[in-house]
Amino acid sequence: MTTTRTHFTFRVDIWTRNGESIVAYVAGVEDYQVALATYRAACERWPGTPITLRQGARVIEDSRRLRVAWSDKARQGGR
Repeated sequence: MTTTRTHFTFRVDIWTRNGESIVAYVAGVEDYQVALATYRAACERWPGTPITLRQGARVIEDSRRLRVAWSDKARQGGR
């Protein structure tokens, strides 16, 4: 008899625009590196869509968060 798993360490979800409800469960994954790659692929597949990577209730990544890329000039005060 085969048992289907329903609980995983990491999960990737798509949310409503207001962030109130989950629209789609994209993936459940045990391995962090695979979960992160899945999250990034989902963000590329659905740009502008609220997507999270979570470990239980803890949000690890959220596509709604502003990401700032630092360059050497930014670290040197713009010089």
